[in-house]
Amino acid sequence: MTKKIPFFLISALVPALFLSAGYQNTTYFKLNNYDNYEIKSEFANFSAQFDLEIERHPDSFSFEWVKDKQNDSKSEIRKLNSYWFDPAIKNKFYKPGSRPEIIDENFAPEYCSQLENCRNWQFYLNESKFRNWKEETIFSIYGEYDKSIFDRNSLSITSKKHNKINISNILNEYAKNKIGELEKNFNLKNIKISHLIYSVGFELQKDKIKKFTVNLQYRYSYQKRVLNKDLELEKYLSDLRQNFNNSIVKNNQISINIETNQQNNNEIQSFSLTSSQKGLKEIEKKVAEFSSKLFKEDKKYNADLHFNVIGDTQIEFFIRFKHPQDKNFYNFQLNSKVNVHLFFEDNDKFWKRLTIIPGNIYDPKTYQSKIDEPVQISEPKTGTYEGGVRRIYGGKWEYHNKIKLNFITNPDENEILYVNGNPVDVLDLNFDYDLEDLRLEQKNQQNSTNSYKIEIKKFKKDNRIQDNSELVAIYEIEFVIKSANSIMDIKWFAWDPKNNKDQQKLIEPYLKDKNGQVIYDQFGVKVKNPEYDPLIDVKTGTKKQIVWVSTGKNPDSIPENSNFAQLPSEVSRFNLGLESEFGFIAEASVSGKGANIVLNSNPENDKVSSFRYLVDSDNSENFEILSKNGQKSEKFDITNSTNKYFSIGGVWLFSSKFDKGLSSYKIVSIGENSSSQLFNDVFPNKSIIPFWESKAGQILEQYLLLEKITNENIKKLTYEQILLYWRNFIDNVVKTQQIKKINQKLDENIEIKNKIVLLVQKNLTFENLEQTINENTGSNHDFASSTGSKALEINPEMISEVSKFFIDDNENSSNIDIKIENIVQSQDNKFDFDIKIVKKDDKKTENFEEVLGILSFSDIEIKNSEQNENKTEIKFNLKNDKHTVNQNLQNSTQIIDYFSNQENFDKVNLFLEENDENIIANFNLKPEFKEFFHLQTPFIVVKKSIKNSDIFQDSRNIFDDLLLDRINLTGIENLQNAKNFILEQIQASWKDVKYNYNFDFVIENFDNIVEKAIKNIEESEQIPHKIWNLTLKVKENQINKFYGSKTIKLVNIIGSLNNPKINNLSQIKAKEFSLSISKNSDNLENAIKDHVYNLLLPEEIDSKKYLYLQNISQIVDNFRTNPKLEKATLVLKPGTPQLNGKKELTIFNSDFSTLGDLNFGGLEKNSDTTDESNIAKSTAYWLIPLIIFSIIGLLFFGFWIYNKFIAKFKN
Repeated sequence: MTKKIPFFLISALVPALFLSAGYQNTTYFKLNNYDNYEIKSEFANFSAQFDLEIERHPDSFSFEWVKDKQNDSKSEIRKLNSYWFDPAIKNKFYKPGSRPEIIDENFAPEYCSQLENCRNWQFYLNESKFRNWKEETIFSIYGEYDKSIFDRNSLSITSKKHNKINISNILNEYAKNKIGELEKNFNLKNIKISHLIYSVGFELQKDKIKKFTVNLQYRYSYQKRVLNKDLELEKYLSDLRQNFNNSIVKNNQISINIETNQQNNNEIQSFSLTSSQKGLKEIEKKVAEFSSKLFKEDKKYNADLHFNVIGDTQIEFFIRFKHPQDKNFYNFQLNSKVNVHLFFEDNDKFWKRLTIIPGNIYDPKTYQSKIDEPVQISEPKTGTYEGGVRRIYGGKWEYHNKIKLNFITNPDENEILYVNGNPVDVLDLNFDYDLEDLRLEQKNQQNSTNSYKIEIKKFKKDNRIQDNSELVAIYEIEFVIKSANSIMDIKWFAWDPKNNKDQQKLIEPYLKDKNGQVIYDQFGVKVKNPEYDPLIDVKTGTKKQIVWVSTGKNPDSIPENSNFAQLPSEVSRFNLGLESEFGFIAEASVSGKGANIVLNSNPENDKVSSFRYLVDSDNSENFEILSKNGQKSEKFDITNSTNKYFSIGGVWLFSSKFDKGLSSYKIVSIGENSSSQLFNDVFPNKSIIPFWESKAGQILEQYLLLEKITNENIKKLTYEQILLYWRNFIDNVVKTQQIKKINQKLDENIEIKNKIVLLVQKNLTFENLEQTINENTGSNHDFASSTGSKALEINPEMISEVSKFFIDDNENSSNIDIKIENIVQSQDNKFDFDIKIVKKDDKKTENFEEVLGILSFSDIEIKNSEQNENKTEIKFNLKNDKHTVNQNLQNSTQIIDYFSNQENFDKVNLFLEENDENIIANFNLKPEFKEFFHLQTPFIVVKKSIKNSDIFQDSRNIFDDLLLDRINLTGIENLQNAKNFILEQIQASWKDVKYNYNFDFVIENFDNIVEKAIKNIEESEQIPHKIWNLTLKVKENQINKFYGSKTIKLVNIIGSLNNPKINNLSQIKAKEFSLSISKNSDNLENAIKDHVYNLLLPEEIDSKKYLYLQNISQIVDNFRTNPKLEKATLVLKPGTPQLNGKKELTIFNSDFSTLGDLNFGGLEKNSDTTDESNIAKSTAYWLIPLIIFSIIGLLFFGFWIYNKFIAKFKN
């Protein structure tokens, strides 16, 4: 059915502080912390979409903007610049606030694609106007107002077809109603609105502009009454904390009794709360046990005991209680860190208290991490006695990632843990130590090991003050941590610098004489070797590059028979059906005509498998492995022999890995190229980029910075060290996500609460709630026992949709149950109640509920259940295939189109609501259909919003939002002025969020680079120009979860190094000029420039070298679109720091050619036709004097002939 009237799309972006996706540090209730009122400030964002159709050209519509009808009724008229309608852009959907797609060559005359050959020194001025696009599509109101501001402003679109259409009223009405709901349902006071920003987007089609979308953003603040001091509550909470830590949990530790995964080997007790469901269930039982002790005397304020996991073997405990004043739930911390260890009754086997916390290894079959299981190398031995000391050997075990040791000694403190003969520090009876593969350690060779001998020594001790001197038992167990890859080196086969002087020159930093002695100059300084290349590896004779190889959008795209851990965020995106990127880290080099491939013995690993792959060297776009006999890999034995070489020309990839390890990759180009070349210079490929410039490299770099590794040391890491850090990083990310998932809290943001409370209604069978409450005083249920039904209910059809607010995208909402409890009715017929969100688990006991959270409501006016028996039901559906949803419903237009094709869509208005957690489609019946129809599902949760999900926070490159690639200083000579100019350009070029210099990001060698630029000012004709690179990077130790780097090209080009005759543009005497040229001519802009140039030459001012014609493009556009326009004002601005001020010139254009069709094609056609017509007319005009002079000449010639010959002949 064709839609005749506009429908509206409403979206709301919830304030970030209400979000609780995954685990966040809980904000705990603090004692003795009271104020009268608390001021909170939040952010709101709504959108409305209008299905209008307007012809596509710049003059087809304009905006009319009124900021405040009450104080200033004057309206502002705006038109979009022509670059929004570039005919090269066939179809484009501009979201509100998005940047126009600009093809610079079409709108910047003499556009410079290559800066080194740029003659247009004013290019940055042309580009900067494109960075001011927000001024055209964004309308702002600053200051603080009450909600009446939504009635006092107006934004309209005016066109020939639709006259004037208000496109802000639907947004304003929605925002005002939303503020009213918050005031009513949550008792918010003194709400103030500030920083209102309206932005417009639209969809470009071939010859139409459709679907105008208006976005409203604003901040709102409100007063929320803070709780009064409650001495009784504070004493209750304080007593609970004291009782908990003194009587229930002692020494900050608890023990649980579970069977570990390695129980059968009777030696290794492996345990981690991040991967042990058994452990978590045992702690849940402990919570129940502790609760009975903690609340055995008196349980008040609906208090319950809860815990959070904060580490592999640490948890925190807190109380969740309901405050009597505002009837909201708060968390009160009892203990911030409690150690969890495994319990064993046999005290004689003291070594059983040694717990191994394993790491994770990457499973290439599932693309996920899994627990690293140990491999036995040596068997345990039965206990023996030597010299009266009992000795127990626990065997030798191999792990494939780092592990943690935890040993809890007994209260007598008569046991000590040793690692490789050194005692380990102890705190609160806990010995903790990390075992890692340190074979790649270069600074401290003594600690370069991966083998560890663990000893627990037990001493005889009658009391705690006695010294540990008499040894009675020693338990010994050995661990080997094998996570570092063996070093696979690719050496230029002909590399022999000891016997080749030409090769030796490349690796010697200083000149040497014939005897091999360093040469010194007359001042005693070593003479540098001009042929020395520090990038050449002394051992291999090649230049090594660490690169990231992008293999595709599927994790299966990495080379076969190899294994590489992928970013968890990319795996999550792939599982959700979103665009993702996979690849691997490699070391690339160029070898001469042959390569010697060796596997170094340090570090040495057994069971190593190696493969080689032929890479398509003709493909410069993608990384492609060629097939041979249907196989893309070939087994290749790598040894440490120097005589084995590989000489087949081409680009080759070699992979090597040990069992349960990650692959190491080496790429080499074998052929005629010199080994002193970089790989990227020989084989440029868009899918192979320097690692630290890639997304994966920048994310890893940010992690290493947080680990206190300096940028300088990061760049010195070898390839194998980078691989090891990559493994540790992936392991860290996985464990962090596991903890967040375990501790996932209920989303309690105020917008979600407001949506849910509107679904609560009275039960049809409920008649007298007050009587029921009196009969069930003290009951904590929903009175089903006495009424036969719930007193209040949520439509059962909506339970599933409401449940989606509180689960992950990959969980089943049917596992969630929603209960309404603690219902109290006030005398004014309003209700207090709690909504409990419970996770169902058939495996758990019936008496135990996993409560995800409780939403508390007070003073809520509840509507009666609707009578819908005689009404036709309207229901909308959404496919639950997450891949389909995420791939096909990526923006508001796609979501609207999806539902608009379903039955009865013409009877509803669709409101799309988006927050940081969910994207929700809301349906409202149109007034004319309410009598005969009813909605079964008022809203549908379309999908989880991932843009602010913790899973994807590590993959947010802040410089993706910086729309700036180059800067011209245009002759600035002062260092500070130049730096300020650069920073101003950067700040003006952020797309949305503005990140700050020296807080969020830094510029490497900022002063040195700018100083070089200001000392090398060049004229535009002096090509090639000097270019400097400004490297922007996320600041070291930045706590925010983002990464990124960006290079901005810097030049200092000016029209002329000579100073102009004037210093201020106001000194220009010229005021106006006239021209007569077709307003449709393609040369109109150049003609104006030439007129200005010729006009100012008598005043000895070269406009092409010193001036910037600020609004020339707009003037040309105005002349073209307005045939009756006779004059315009051209603004001249300084194009160089050599000048100040500004000057305005009046342009008169007497041409009034018919404009014709106003599309771009029409403009070109009319322009050509008009130009031809003018040329024809001009040619005809010049023929007139030519003919006259020709006739006169012929007359004189005839007269001369007559006198010379005819008259003489007659005589």
